[in-house]
Amino acid sequence: MFKMKIIGVDVGGTFTDLILVCTETGEQYIHKVPSTPENQDIAVTQGITEILDTHCISPHDVHLIIHGTTVATNAMLERKGAKVVLLTTKGLEDVLEIGRQNREDIYNLQATRAKPLVSRKNRIGVEERLDSEGNIIIELSDTTVENVVSKAIKKQPDSIAISLLFSFRNQKHEKKLIQSLRSFSELYIAASSDVLPEFREFERTSTTVLEAYLGPLVAGYLQRLSTSVSKICPNSRLAVMQSNGGTMLASQAEGRVIGLAISGLAGGAIGGWEISKHWKVPRVITIDMGGTSCDISAISGNIIVRPDNEVGGLPIRVPSVDVKTIGAGGGSIAWIDNAGVLHVGPQSAGASPGPAAYGKGGTEATVTDANLILGRLSPDYFLGGNVSLDLNQAQDSVSKISSMLDLSLEDTALGIIKISTANMVQAIREVTVERGTDPRSYILVPFGGAGPTQAVDIAEALDINAILIPPYPGITSALGLVSTNLRVDLMKTTLVSAQRENQAFILTTFESLINEAEQRLVSQGASREDIQYTWKIDMRYAGQSHELMVSLPNKHEKIVESSIDIFEHNHHESFGYIMNKRDIEWVTARVVAEAHSGEFHPIRHLVKTDAEPICERSILVEDGSRVKADVFRRWELGIGQVINGPAIIEQLDTTSYVGFGWSATMENDAVIWMRRNKK
Repeated sequence: MFKMKIIGVDVGGTFTDLILVCTETGEQYIHKVPSTPENQDIAVTQGITEILDTHCISPHDVHLIIHGTTVATNAMLERKGAKVVLLTTKGLEDVLEIGRQNREDIYNLQATRAKPLVSRKNRIGVEERLDSEGNIIIELSDTTVENVVSKAIKKQPDSIAISLLFSFRNQKHEKKLIQSLRSFSELYIAASSDVLPEFREFERTSTTVLEAYLGPLVAGYLQRLSTSVSKICPNSRLAVMQSNGGTMLASQAEGRVIGLAISGLAGGAIGGWEISKHWKVPRVITIDMGGTSCDISAISGNIIVRPDNEVGGLPIRVPSVDVKTIGAGGGSIAWIDNAGVLHVGPQSAGASPGPAAYGKGGTEATVTDANLILGRLSPDYFLGGNVSLDLNQAQDSVSKISSMLDLSLEDTALGIIKISTANMVQAIREVTVERGTDPRSYILVPFGGAGPTQAVDIAEALDINAILIPPYPGITSALGLVSTNLRVDLMKTTLVSAQRENQAFILTTFESLINEAEQRLVSQGASREDIQYTWKIDMRYAGQSHELMVSLPNKHEKIVESSIDIFEHNHHESFGYIMNKRDIEWVTARVVAEAHSGEFHPIRHLVKTDAEPICERSILVEDGSRVKADVFRRWELGIGQVINGPAIIEQLDTTSYVGFGWSATMENDAVIWMRRNKK
């Protein structure tokens, strides 16, 4: 374990959250600044400077800064990436347009498909051909290369994507194009044999195009940020959270930018699970409800990393932490459709102008405005008193909605919260009920600035009996950044029968992936002795179009027998049958390499005397009536102190609402357990 001071910086749509941790002592310091969506690095550098100044910590003592960024995610959602030219085997220029026949809603008669990131005029067919084994059928001639490169450069792109047929078997033609392009220009170049050496032309091509689409923007951002950070903290290295839940040095991101596609979402799930593990709970639902969005993950036993994901309708074939994102945050806007029905989100007031209560020019009603009217939020203690909320402006914004609905101001505010809660409940059902698990068997772990404020509402709707609130809910995503490991996920398509004669080939493939993963981690400062490897392989029955991922014991001598046994067990468990006389194939070999970079230290809460409420506040409860609720400050609560609802618990980064029929208990590691009272 490294002994150092680490800063985690998580950029959200409304606030940028920071946590500074000493890995040796476990000391933690937190800070929040408003995000700067037009240029994320402004808020990042401002936050780093302020957290150091506030706690009188020398910048020279900081050795690692880990950043969770939404630059790539936002570029995909807003379609603000680079201009890309795609080079592909002649005849396959339209693979991006054709895609797959999969439809999210098979009964939707007006289903639409995301527009390809590369227009037809910017796709160039290359006269070359490999067969399915990688043997050359049509050689890529020098004349063809010269013509293709000339055509591509004349289109004045920002980057070039290269995805040739069967290049995962043989990289020769792609490498030849890269070499020629580099001799003529300094454009950002992404080749499928580097980005995703897997079969399936659409996924490989679309992922490579995304690398080229995001590369110039994200690499440029990280380069600027690295320069700024090195001036503030001269002894530090800048690392960035990857979609797979691991980190890598920002200096190594070029050519691997696609791995940052959901960088900003993975940290929350990891942070929530890290805190939960201390309590040995087997299943948790993490809910990261910030100002703009809500990120949800159902975790059973360990963080789930999927082999693919999707953002804004764009398929991404890279390992990603299993997180579902919806537009439901404190800044989500309430609006009425043409039929007179009230909706909340997905559009958000964001950081600027923000909710109406911020007093920055926002006029539309948001979830934050509704919670202020209900009395759950204090106008004088938002962000620990650093931001004042304007109740009159919140009332004005919600009154516009209430007049259209012919409801009272209070009923409208309560309705906004109920709809916001219903949106999150539906998303939770999608990652639990629709996958065959019962949400009632999970513990709810809410965080983000708005999560604990609506946690009881969510738990009531799902019939969940216990809620675990982290010590610093608003900074839990940033905590996930400093708690994670260095990690590399590598894969290689094999497509051979799972038989003894192919065992040497599959073992050689694994060894090759291990060697590359080791080199990457060592170059980031990991010790070879600290690296742990996990072997996985995608398998299927011959003739199937889908695979199951199988985790393998790292034993060379029994890889055939063990992989087949595990595959057939998983297949029976997933589909209810096995095919006794059908050949089984090894499709894609995968290696996950991790190096332990730190250790989570629970906070020690030392207050032993029960706290008295600081005041009493009128709040509107679920049935529409107003009651008096005691208001407490979290860090004044004594160990073991029990607070019965309705009550409010305030702190710098969030407000926790304890509803009727619930009680909250402060623990010695500073978490709060909320439990439904027994009837």
